[in-house]
Amino acid sequence: MHHLMFIAICLIWGSNFVLMKWAYIAFGPIGVGAGRVLGGAGVLWAVWALSNLHTHGQASQDEGEKGCETTATKASGFPGGGGDWLALMVPVTIGSIYPYIMQPYLIGKHQDSAFFGMMVCLVPLMTVLASVPMLRIFPTARQLGGVLLGLLCMGLLFRDGGVRGMSGWDLLLAALVPMSYAVSNTFIKRRLSKMPPLFMTAMILGLTSLVITPVGIVAEGVKPISGPDLWEAVLVMAWLGIVGTGIATVLFYRLIQTHGPLYAGMVTYVIPLGALSWGWYDGETVTGAQLLALVGVFAAVTMVQWPGKKIDV
Repeated sequence: MHHLMFIAICLIWGSNFVLMKWAYIAFGPIGVGAGRVLGGAGVLWAVWALSNLHTHGQASQDEGEKGCETTATKASGFPGGGGDWLALMVPVTIGSIYPYIMQPYLIGKHQDSAFFGMMVCLVPLMTVLASVPMLRIFPTARQLGGVLLGLLCMGLLFRDGGVRGMSGWDLLLAALVPMSYAVSNTFIKRRLSKMPPLFMTAMILGLTSLVITPVGIVAEGVKPISGPDLWEAVLVMAWLGIVGTGIATVLFYRLIQTHGPLYAGMVTYVIPLGALSWGWYDGETVTGAQLLALVGVFAAVTMVQWPGKKIDV
């Protein structure tokens, strides 16, 4: 089952980058991020409420049949203690607010979804490094070699971005996106592994929307367009929120909790294939350096994931 979730996440997130570019026609970067988290939070809260209602009804039936009072108590109410609520702010600020705003900003500015879609290749590499101080898990020599090879390939990709005219500042901002994901994912495994993934995802997206939606409305609003372009952007935004953010994210957090951030982060090695394909379809330039970097990253992931002594993170 986890393999099917892995494939679904890759297919959905692989198309998110070009969709952000299309949504950028009508919305600014904060607006794109706000639309994603609003749509995702809305559908996930609805699903969580229905799921909780069903669980509560089943628990009440069990209580009547077996006298299980604690079952109904656990089924109702919000999971997690006070510490868990505070801990949620880490994936909200680091793993949601920054990347959800920065990705559409860079993609819209440079009109290059394929290039910035490839940046997610860094997530598993950064996760290996983040797992050392956060989880006290140390990579083997082979896994460390894979990380170094992957970073070398990313250096080639950054050089390609410089040739395209991207500033060093923009490349740094792009590199901080996978770093934020890696730290957030590892923190979820360490601190929130027992929180139900559906509820946790709904809370993260809901809290994120409370922060960035008012800012997006005040600072950006909607660009002065109308007609088919506006409706296309709105439909794209709806898909990004409901499917590309809500459904895909809860599947991803489920993978983190059941198989660890390193395994879940491996989707980022497949997502660039989708990003490159959609970018090429949309008329973007795909260079030989990008393809060479991607091949090198695939070699790096083989080194990290090759059967043997595994890091269970």
